[in-house]
Amino acid sequence: MHLSYKPKKSSLLLTGLLCSTVLLSACQTSPFAREPVPEPRYIPTIVLGEAQSLTIMPERVACASALPMQCLLAKSRKDGSVFQIPYDWIDDFKPVIGMEYVISVRPQIDENQKSLTGHWTLQYILSQRMVGTP
Repeated sequence: MHLSYKPKKSSLLLTGLLCSTVLLSACQTSPFAREPVPEPRYIPTIVLGEAQSLTIMPERVACASALPMQCLLAKSRKDGSVFQIPYDWIDDFKPVIGMEYVISVRPQIDENQKSLTGHWTLQYILSQRMVGTP
């Protein structure tokens, strides 16, 4: 009876050693694993598009965006469309509330992606006038 007990004990000991080895090796990193490499930082090449005339309305409105910010209402002199521009996205332009402007601007374009950035560069203030409040 003593002989039949010994093989069970050694197989149980062997199984325990095997399980602990597997568990310990699972916690360690493989020597073949690579460290994560960050994506290279994208730096756009900005060029200016064709000059456009915009009428900047005298009031600011809440932007239709996820972030709370104020926008200018701009009207294209070319096709009459009205759109929003965040108030600080026209470089070198500091509008005064209550003043309507007609300005010449050039859109900023990401040359690499061939897309508009949403930012503008002021060329000239063509006219400005104080608009009375209703």
